[in-house]
Amino acid sequence: MTEGSRPSGIDFVITSAERVLDYAALWGGAAALLPRTELDAAGRFRNPDDGRAYIGAHVLFRLMAAHTLGLPFGKAAGLAVHRHCHSCGGPHGKPEIEGTSLSLSRAGETVLVASGPAGTPLGADLEAVPTQLHAGFDEFSLTSRERMELASSGVASRIRLWVAKEAALKVHGHGLAVEPLNLHVGTQKRGLSAPDDWSAKIEAPMHGDLHGINIAWLRAPAGLTAALASTGKPSIHELGLEKFMLAPIP
Repeated sequence: MTEGSRPSGIDFVITSAERVLDYAALWGGAAALLPRTELDAAGRFRNPDDGRAYIGAHVLFRLMAAHTLGLPFGKAAGLAVHRHCHSCGGPHGKPEIEGTSLSLSRAGETVLVASGPAGTPLGADLEAVPTQLHAGFDEFSLTSRERMELASSGVASRIRLWVAKEAALKVHGHGLAVEPLNLHVGTQKRGLSAPDDWSAKIEAPMHGDLHGINIAWLRAPAGLTAALASTGKPSIHELGLEKFMLAPIP
């Protein structure tokens, strides 16, 4: 990719934060790709591993923004990140970089970042599949119809719906200000979908900007589940980290 060329559709990367940092060394390391504020934030984690995972996630977030904007990776640190709360209008909530649409999710040291051009509303979520769910999960997360449909299903099926709802709630920055049980995942195709397969739709007639959001489940590492959400059905492209970060960007 050369400066000025921009991808279309939605690109995503799922990888370990450690691999991001290994490749980031080719571009001067995290110190060259992140602003001082984010490096300092990483240093405040009690667990150094959490701090490194934070850095890897935020490096990938900025590199995906540069990729979408057609900018050299060296300009990643200078990109301004804005936050605007959908509920109260405060300077927090979903992080945004002008000219792009971005979503970041992290489960342990595994990172998912999805990016697209401005005007492509999207959300992405990545979760580890636990051995068991906390008490009250179904009542908080699932519609009555979903609870009936999943009555004989296990944890993985429930987490699959959870990531779909979390991704949908990130599209417009709602987060958990809207309870997940108010969203129904209307599955149109059963089974694991390919990364380019929009296979479900959110039903939320009481929340107009969430009703009709499309869902694609993404291939994720073992023990993890990931989903992408968008108001439309743009093309979806999975980027291999090695090709993405070794691309000949000036």
